[in-house]
Amino acid sequence: MKKFLSISLLLILIAIIISPQTYINVCFDAITVWATVLLPSLLPFFIFTKLLTSLGYVKDVSNCFGKVMYKVYNSPPITSYAFFMSILTGYPVGSKLVCDLYDNNLLTKEEAKRCITFTSNSGPMFIIGSVGATMLLSKNAGYILYASHILGALINGLVYRGRKVAVKPAPYLVTNNKNDTTLSGCVMDSISSILLIGGIVAIAFILVALLNNLHVFEPIVYVLEKIGIDANITRSVVSGFMEITKGCIDISTLNISLYSKTVLSCAIISFGGISTAMQSMAFLKNITTYKFFLIQKMTHMIFSTVICAILAFLII
Repeated sequence: MKKFLSISLLLILIAIIISPQTYINVCFDAITVWATVLLPSLLPFFIFTKLLTSLGYVKDVSNCFGKVMYKVYNSPPITSYAFFMSILTGYPVGSKLVCDLYDNNLLTKEEAKRCITFTSNSGPMFIIGSVGATMLLSKNAGYILYASHILGALINGLVYRGRKVAVKPAPYLVTNNKNDTTLSGCVMDSISSILLIGGIVAIAFILVALLNNLHVFEPIVYVLEKIGIDANITRSVVSGFMEITKGCIDISTLNISLYSKTVLSCAIISFGGISTAMQSMAFLKNITTYKFFLIQKMTHMIFSTVICAILAFLII
């Protein structure tokens, strides 16, 4: 595996050297998306959720919704905080919060792993604002996407709820000395996290461009075209499975119905893409594996897409 990875990295470097301007432009596009979409929408949430976690605010949220989380998802009350913040903020804040709770000894590894299955969510700013209103030119489509996405996450959590766990008293205040609870400490930690995400987005954009230039996905496109699926649809969906924002943009430009665009967008948003998985796993590397994360995102995608297909059929 190590040898294969080394060879792959060398080939990527060679491709960049052969056509540097192409990949410089791609990297610039990635940085633009990061600076104009991700940075302003994620950084404030990173800072304030980090402060709330450090100050023990999780206790208040847990007292309100904790019993529901325990009875329905076999998860400690504290996971209600991670869920509600994830559906308000979006990728990869839910994963960052699970990481913070785990680092602060508020969740065990098994509890954190269970929590991932219903807290890895996209937020309303991206789904309703960016995809619905801006890309699909329909707020109704955005509301359908958001509702389907959340309902899919809730069902997904039931699938991975596992056995009953004994809920022990949680140390709601920070007990791990390596975490800085001051404003400056939270800001520094958040800036480090958002820079990490920027680097991962740039890598994802470069990989997508490289795979497209090498026509890696063309066999899939060819086979699906033979059974009647338009090549542009396949390319857009494959692109979305690699990078969520680019995929949604590509789908919005297709010459298909709003219903089809909404359902396809829902599939991409709920899966999140390889780029989002890389961002999330940067925080979850000590909690779970890529295999488990991608499997649970695939089941989330299935549930959300089915719900979206029904809601969009009834409303759009």
